[in-house]
Amino acid sequence: MQDVQNQKSFQYLYEVETLAQDILTDKETKLDLSNSRNKFREAFRALQGVEDRRTWMQMGSVFVERPTEECKRILLNEIANADKDIEGLDKSIKSKLHKLRDLEHEPRLEGFTLNPISAAEAKALHKAFGAV
Repeated sequence: MQDVQNQKSFQYLYEVETLAQDILTDKETKLDLSNSRNKFREAFRALQGVEDRRTWMQMGSVFVERPTEECKRILLNEIANADKDIEGLDKSIKSKLHKLRDLEHEPRLEGFTLNPISAAEAKALHKAFGAV
């Protein structure tokens, strides 16, 4: 009887710790992606002031010379991919956190599933309440 109870306790602890570690790993990955996205933004910003037709760009461990407009497109694409990956990690963290709270028999966090309003919704609110 004691062995069954110990086994259930170990299983419960294993599930909780595994899920908590997954959440921490996702948060660390999100931070790394955010840092990469910021570096891409810095590079794109630096290219906006360049009037040269061709620009050197590092791709992996190799430097290549490409047209500046193509480099800008590549950077914008990388920024968009990073945004999409960060958004996916946000959703993953939220769902894992809900599952962890359920495993710990804790109530769900209030307001954790809120989404920001869009620019169009903000404009409509400003118009409705008379703000400019």
